[in-house]
Amino acid sequence: MKKVIKNNYKLIIGIIIGLVISVSGVYAATAIIQSKEVNYDNSSSHGSYTNVQDSIDELYERSGLTKSKWVDSTLNGNDPVLGEGMIPVTIDGNGKVYYASEYTEWYNYSEKRWANAVILTSSASKYSAGQEIPDKDIKGYFVWIPRYSYKIWNDGNYTKTMTLTDLKNTKETATDEGALWKITGNNTRIIDIKFVGKDTTDTGDSVGQYLTHPAFKLGSKVLTGIWVGKFETGGSSTDTMVVKPGVVSWRNKTVKEFFDAGKSFAQKLDSHMMKNTEWGAAAYLSHSQYGIGNEVNINNASDYYTGYSAAPGTNQSTIPAESAAHTEGTKTQPWNTPVGYLASTTGNISGIYDMSGGAWEYMAACVEGKPGSSGFEEGALSTEMTSGYIDKYPSDSGITTYNKRILGDATGEMGPFYSYFEGNGTSYNHSSWYGDYAYFVGSAWPWFSRGGGFSDGVIAGQFYFNRYTGEAVGGYGFRVVLAPTK
Repeated sequence: MKKVIKNNYKLIIGIIIGLVISVSGVYAATAIIQSKEVNYDNSSSHGSYTNVQDSIDELYERSGLTKSKWVDSTLNGNDPVLGEGMIPVTIDGNGKVYYASEYTEWYNYSEKRWANAVILTSSASKYSAGQEIPDKDIKGYFVWIPRYSYKIWNDGNYTKTMTLTDLKNTKETATDEGALWKITGNNTRIIDIKFVGKDTTDTGDSVGQYLTHPAFKLGSKVLTGIWVGKFETGGSSTDTMVVKPGVVSWRNKTVKEFFDAGKSFAQKLDSHMMKNTEWGAAAYLSHSQYGIGNEVNINNASDYYTGYSAAPGTNQSTIPAESAAHTEGTKTQPWNTPVGYLASTTGNISGIYDMSGGAWEYMAACVEGKPGSSGFEEGALSTEMTSGYIDKYPSDSGITTYNKRILGDATGEMGPFYSYFEGNGTSYNHSSWYGDYAYFVGSAWPWFSRGGGFSDGVIAGQFYFNRYTGEAVGGYGFRVVLAPTK
């Protein structure tokens, strides 16, 4: 009997304690939810949370519990990898940047809304999910290119350019010399892309086969994607380097100076100077079912301001084409306007800008053993090629050896190639994709450049490729890429 009474006593005490705890818990939870003083600070991500939901989201992530982040099922596991100090953002049509919650839909590639992230300046304030982040606190804007395979439509084995006569014999309707490129048909092609898991590698090398794009392997690292600078790199030195709209492109440095600057931008995120294959990955995605599917508009700002787009009515069908200072709104307009969107790889504000016009962009890509005037010593150049940070092209490459291409770099595959005169009386080599300029690297001109310049008009575009010595030139800049891993 005493034992029963003792057990009942314990039960009653337990119920009373439970009620007290329950009431206290409800009171505490209510107090916390209503409080504006709750604060969780994660210094590594620049996140400062002043409400319970954001705090819980962060604590779930840090504790490894099962709360799910937003994933885009289209990407097959290649969702954005946010390295240290990277903040996921959404950008409205006016260019305002908002801290995105990773637990809600902040990108959707099927809808051509590519994932964006920013890196803040060292002096920036802390921000909460949903808060606007002012441009002054942003050091760099980046866009995610997820790992994919593409269906090869052209093996790129070209070793010459065809003449005007060759082209006329191919197409009897060719009568307008300035529009001959249009009749080749490739300019209307949508590149067939599928997002592939990290454990899948397609190794096709022939027309009709799938090839996993080479940009997603960096040395020994297999990447689920890369973060491409949303704009050409701006600033005037390593200390002032930014990746932002509406700033002057950083130019007039040797390739090695740009290369070293790219490495220093965000070392923990494996930042580096953009390679030719990485340019190709962005260009191909732009012309797939997930991108604009067309040639992007040219940045014709003659003062090299980033993120601008030629206004309707300006003549871009010639070379030199119509350009103007960024302040002349009747001739060039910024990234956060309907005209500006046309210069983006998505046709909306979520894409990559300055891939046509602006400054010519040096690539970390050159002829093997030919440093030219880049500032590299041959040994250091070979080391960076071996480690995967510089694309390597055969030593016997020449102006029309398009067959020396790396599949995926958006050079040889843009053929066949034609040589014909533009309105300025000069003959150029043109690709079959929008008639973009098409000159391959060689021993005397070993370094690739991409995109064209602000006045290149009809020959500029995301499929433009050219070569130079690697020396410092007033019109040449570069772009930063990040390669963080999980």
